[in-house]
Amino acid sequence: MSPTRRELVRATRARILDAAGRLTRERGPNGFSMDTLAKEAGVARATVYEHFRSKRAVLDELASSMSKTITIDDQRTLSADPLLALRDMLGEVTRHWADCEERMRGLRTLNALTGAEQANDGVDEKQLHRLVEALMNAHQLRPHWSVEDATDALAALTSYSTYERLRRAPRTPEQIESILAKLVVAIVSPGSTS
Repeated sequence: MSPTRRELVRATRARILDAAGRLTRERGPNGFSMDTLAKEAGVARATVYEHFRSKRAVLDELASSMSKTITIDDQRTLSADPLLALRDMLGEVTRHWADCEERMRGLRTLNALTGAEQANDGVDEKQLHRLVEALMNAHQLRPHWSVEDATDALAALTSYSTYERLRRAPRTPEQIESILAKLVVAIVSPGSTS
């Protein structure tokens, strides 16, 4: 397959998935047919079936592609001060979940419908582990915390589930970030937070 043809195939597949995403948000996962999807995507019904064998395959791929867009960037470099990096991460995570609330609800619905695996709904564990190691090396981790335990605790604090739970009471993302910062004090050395 030529590079041009490959790009055309990818673009068509992306257009079908974009249309499926719109239809799912507007009508729910069961609210459209493959014919409706083809019309919404601006392609022939046969084209939809060339890319996806069934509506279930469309929904599975949609859930998979949505979960990939929700992860926090793993390429962030740690600040010279791990506490500042932690503070910045809490703000970034909170803003990220605030921006992704609708997509996460849609993704959870799709996962429930299709039985797909749950999306990664938190910061990359390797990234958290590096941050906790930096805190340990800077003597900013409380003595009773192991790197593994602190990594697990931060994973729980920065997950979408925690954000969603804190959001149930009418709180702004800034208020949620403040609550997370208060909880993080249990992990970092006393008096070392900003």
